[in-house]
Amino acid sequence: MEKKKHIHFGKKMKQIRLEKGISQEDLAERLSVGSNSYISDAERGRFLPSDDKLKAWADIMGLTWEEVEDLKQDAELERLGLTDPGFTMMFKEVPNMNAEEKASLIRAYEAVMKAREAQRKKK
Repeated sequence: MEKKKHIHFGKKMKQIRLEKGISQEDLAERLSVGSNSYISDAERGRFLPSDDKLKAWADIMGLTWEEVEDLKQDAELERLGLTDPGFTMMFKEVPNMNAEEKASLIRAYEAVMKAREAQRKKK
């Protein structure tokens, strides 16, 4: 996984934490992760916490798992440069498509963009 791939997701989680008035230290204690460096590193996009940690994090923040999944997808679209609100809404409302299928579409889009970049570099 590429370095700092999760930076947009981390920023979104930090924004929510700050809006809730929860310190990194308090969150780290409630997640039983030892120190706030775990929270800091996750918020800076150095890694994506495990689903178990994210579920606990979501619970502390008052978020549902579906909201966390939406944040992850929003962050991935943002990372790919897909910030058009119309596209984002259309993507979220594709009927009968689960989170894994949406993630597959994002990976496919990313592969197409990498292939196009490689072609541009050859010219």
